[in-house]
Amino acid sequence: KQWYQRRVRGSSAALKITGTTIVHLFTYTTLQHLLYSGVGVTDSLTNSCIAATVSAIPVVLLTNPLDLICTRMYNQKLGAYYTGIRHCAELTLAREGWRGFWKGCTANYLRTAPQMVLTLVLWDKMRRSGFQHELLEEDEVINRTWD
Repeated sequence: KQWYQRRVRGSSAALKITGTTIVHLFTYTTLQHLLYSGVGVTDSLTNSCIAATVSAIPVVLLTNPLDLICTRMYNQKLGAYYTGIRHCAELTLAREGWRGFWKGCTANYLRTAPQMVLTLVLWDKMRRSGFQHELLEEDEVINRTWD
């Protein structure tokens, strides 16, 4: 049973990461195109920085409720206040309302935005420079390492 519980927890973390990555990359590329075609920001670095900074907003809005619940669960003594994730969410909703799930959103954004700017600007530069990861046959890998 413990193995199953750990696997479920790991799955939820993977879903969170996958969901935020999809939202972030979609928002980032859409904003880049809008800035270039609509606003006329033609400088690649400026365009990437603005798009990355703004695209961090939906990611923070999406992940903040999950982070808040995880933080509250982690900071309690084992089972002292919340019996589980659902119980924590129900108490937060009952005591603080919907707005309670987005407590600390500004701090979360100030932590996330610089990381996303660096990550996405580097990703964009590598993509534009033609950096490609090629799938190689096993013989090619062996030959390249010994040449």
